[in-house]
Amino acid sequence: MIRPNLQKSLMTATALAALTLTGCSGLGIGGKRVASASDAAEARADGNADKAIGLAEQAVQAAPSDAAAKAELGASYLSAGRFASAQHAYDDALTLGDVSPRTALGFVLASIGVGDNRAAIEVLGEWRDAMSPADLGLAYALAGNPEMGVQVLNNAVRGGENTPKMRQNLAYAYALGGNWAAARIIAAEDVA
Repeated sequence: MIRPNLQKSLMTATALAALTLTGCSGLGIGGKRVASASDAAEARADGNADKAIGLAEQAVQAAPSDAAAKAELGASYLSAGRFASAQHAYDDALTLGDVSPRTALGFVLASIGVGDNRAAIEVLGEWRDAMSPADLGLAYALAGNPEMGVQVLNNAVRGGENTPKMRQNLAYAYALGGNWAAARIIAAEDVA
């Protein structure tokens, strides 16, 4: 006879295995197709944030331990301006082991959106070497540290990454820091 605690553990393990297999195959109970993170990403790319959220929520429900599904849910929430929900979903994705700088940047942007600049700057520090300087510098500036943003972006421009995106992010970082003269000079390189 199986003891109640062991029986409960076996049932839980079986349920988790079924969920994992369902998430992998895209088929749910009764052979019905379950939405995937890529379905949600496609809807988001088409500009349909509400549909993306619904599909991403279904994907997460089918596979709650799937970091990619959680990251897509965060991206879908972020595209709809639901910053607190996005921050939570991105945090879940990172906790589940997502190692994408895109996911970390999404967490940072969602944190900035809810006014949690401390969390944003902390994550930027942890992911500093993995993020592109253009994203890192602008994110620092948006998170309330425009001086660090200008430093990162200036170093990248001086290091040979003198691209329009880099210059425009630098101009924006200068503007966020109140240095309007430098912002105008940098912006004028790309705008007549």
